[in-house]
Amino acid sequence: MTHPVDDFITLDGGDGLKAIFSPAGAQLVALYVPTSSGGPVQTVIGSSGRLNAPDGDGWAGTICGRYANRIAGASFTLDGVTYRLPANEGAKQLHGGANGFGHLVWKAEKAAKQVVFHLDSPDSDMGYPGALAVTAAYGLDGHTLYLDMTATTTKPTVINLTHHVYWNLLGKGDILGHLMQIPASRYTPVNADLIPVGPLAEVVGTRFDFREKRPIAGPYDHNFALDAGRGELHLGARAFEAVTGRALEVWTTEPGMQLYTGEHFTPAIKAPFSEQLKNAGFALEPQTFPNAPNEPSYPSSVLRPGETYHHRIEWRFSGF
Repeated sequence: MTHPVDDFITLDGGDGLKAIFSPAGAQLVALYVPTSSGGPVQTVIGSSGRLNAPDGDGWAGTICGRYANRIAGASFTLDGVTYRLPANEGAKQLHGGANGFGHLVWKAEKAAKQVVFHLDSPDSDMGYPGALAVTAAYGLDGHTLYLDMTATTTKPTVINLTHHVYWNLLGKGDILGHLMQIPASRYTPVNADLIPVGPLAEVVGTRFDFREKRPIAGPYDHNFALDAGRGELHLGARAFEAVTGRALEVWTTEPGMQLYTGEHFTPAIKAPFSEQLKNAGFALEPQTFPNAPNEPSYPSSVLRPGETYHHRIEWRFSGF
């Protein structure tokens, strides 16, 4: 099925930010930011607002789960039980599978300066144990867009929810000249299947060193181990567009940050509020680490009954 665009929900913060959402994947379809020279600029790239659109990007702007990013061999073992997951990228699972959270219609409600989405995922959904109840609340606060994601489970399970929005602070062209800064001294090296292998590696002396801001250049599809780890809200990345002076900070409570530079974008990918070309947008996906259920040394992704998963993301804009 596809999702109708007349279900779009608009949130106007009153301080220059205006966001448009779709129940398809609890998706951020557009975000307008103010400018010093007049009209607003639409900064979200590739979000179609539809499900299973043959000419759209399947993940752009959506909430990915139950487990965002990749799980090697489409399986993991928890408490001595091995769970087999349906693979959707070669032999691995990506973003929770073909019917992951980004490919489902969420229930939506709007109140004041928030849009709240709800999703009930049954036991064994896409191979994962436990019935999961998920809430995702977007809101606008000044020049900040925020997202609070919470979940509870009926059985021990694994979870990794992230947001897969693509940004372009200029609103057009490619993003390779944007400056990027990621406060991470280490990253997770990957094999040819983009699965993390071996221990964390130091970024010093490599193309993965974004501790000081520099052009993105690309290509990247890698996870960075944030120095702050998991816990209190902390800076996960900072992007800067030199021509306009616009800046974006991504704050998170999770320990990892995936940088992806939109290598797959082409003009054939359609979205109602943006045009695509290769590298038209960058994704910064706060997360626990890819394949963490199979890597005991990585931050845990386990959620148990009686616990509440909570991940907060803030996108803070400046330089208007």
